[in-house]
Amino acid sequence: MSEKSERVLKKQYKLLKKAIKTELKKSLKSSNCASNKLMALSQLDIEVLAKEVVTQALGSSEAAAKTQAIYTIEPKPSSMSFALKPCKKSPCKQCPALSGGLCQCAIKQHYKKQLISVS
Repeated sequence: MSEKSERVLKKQYKLLKKAIKTELKKSLKSSNCASNKLMALSQLDIEVLAKEVVTQALGSSEAAAKTQAIYTIEPKPSSMSFALKPCKKSPCKQCPALSGGLCQCAIKQHYKKQLISVS
């Protein structure tokens, strides 16, 4: 396997392992009835299950790994260039501007300024 396909496999493996754990925890918390008890899986069982799902999903052929994904890149609107950076000195933890998006606080502030100047 190539390096890229190995990285994809490892990433998928980690994500599936995490998803299995979270779903198991949710189902254990939600089912308080004695008749609907779910057998807790050990760490080893979770790893084996995640590996099986990854190998089934990707298959053993490298044809799936060689296909290229096409990502469309949308240009940033020039009228919103003020929102490309966070407007606050200490931005929100999940500010979209930190990950290449538009800062919602900056957009709100801009529209408020426009309303005040029009009035």
